[in-house]
Amino acid sequence: MATILSWFGVARPAPALARHEVDVAIIGAGAAGISAARFLRDQRRSVAVLEASDRIGGRVHTDTSIFDVPYDMGAHWIHAAHGLTLLDLARQNGFDPYPANTDETLMIHGREATPVEYREFDRAYDAFESAIKAAGRSGRDVAVADVLPDGHAAWRDTVSFILGPYACAKDLEDISTLDFWRSDERSDFYVKAGYGALVAGLAAGLPIRLNTPVLAVDRASDRIVLTTERGSLSARRLLVTASTNVLADGIIRFSPELPAGHAEALAGLRLGTYNHVALELPGNPLGFERDAPVYLHREGRRNMGLLARVAGSDLYLADAAGGYGAELEREGPEASVAAAVDLLADAFGNDIRARVKRSHATTWGRSPYIRGAYSCAAPGRADARRTLAKPIDSQIWIAGEATSPNLWGTVGGAWIEGERAAREIVASL
Repeated sequence: MATILSWFGVARPAPALARHEVDVAIIGAGAAGISAARFLRDQRRSVAVLEASDRIGGRVHTDTSIFDVPYDMGAHWIHAAHGLTLLDLARQNGFDPYPANTDETLMIHGREATPVEYREFDRAYDAFESAIKAAGRSGRDVAVADVLPDGHAAWRDTVSFILGPYACAKDLEDISTLDFWRSDERSDFYVKAGYGALVAGLAAGLPIRLNTPVLAVDRASDRIVLTTERGSLSARRLLVTASTNVLADGIIRFSPELPAGHAEALAGLRLGTYNHVALELPGNPLGFERDAPVYLHREGRRNMGLLARVAGSDLYLADAAGGYGAELEREGPEASVAAAVDLLADAFGNDIRARVKRSHATTWGRSPYIRGAYSCAAPGRADARRTLAKPIDSQIWIAGEATSPNLWGTVGGAWIEGERAAREIVASL
């Protein structure tokens, strides 16, 4: 039976979707859908949120059963937090966000980098990032890989991983310089109880129907009809917050089809790959402080980013992203866990293998209602975000992290875009 979550996560029955009309229907109960629904509720507009999966939150989800501590299986960082509504809401609702640790450790095959190596790494990072931003600032919308300077050969692969897969969920040849440049600098915060717990809590009291995937949208008349497995719904306006991959893959049938410009924008904003490999290392065998960021210096593309002792717990997150992350995802969670343990052993010594207890790997690309991580524009497609954000025949809006011009790839960007679209919808009614 379909369920709807309460503030405390207690499930209660949800009736079958009877055919009726609302002012606004929203597809998706992720950050953008929740933000929009909250705004529409406050404007006293009737709204229905249809969520295909069995939970609230979309790509931000906190689990407490696998490791007995909050484990953010999706988004974990509150990015670009200063001035963002989500940071304020976290504080107002007792979630006590705290600043992220920015003191990175650089490991080189079993040892920490020397002061000289840290300086060399910093120079390489600054040179690569400056070249990318200079290209974007000048209006060039080309592949990041095409503008990297010569030199810094010893650090090229490691810095390319950090700027590409680890930051953008794609390899450098698949990233637009203009989109990269437009992205805001980020001051990060964490939520000890979990980012997913915060977002799910903010959905309290909203009319969300879970396990209700939308199969088709008929927009041929002045009333939009949504067909689901649980019945039909009519709405004056529609907000679509499903991921770009779900829309680009035609999981929801639109009649008439989406305009060519929007379809092309979706193709240019396909989601990259970013998965967590969570490892439990009891007793702090590596001696890290809480939430310690760690870079692993390696040749080639087989690398992961590491966050040690999440919220002071025994949990480590080794993040597999970009092309290598996609390769591991295709091989399955066991392959991801094995690869992460191998990397830890290379960085900290083979004895660490015996210290790893419970483990888990996410596979966001396999999620049928999400199909990836977040959108980084392909080379030449940075302006696709503006196109995707334009309303369709004053009836349909698409919103989410993919429509954010400078906070793409973030929950905060999705939250802002959901409210932006909701404001436009109210103005159109």
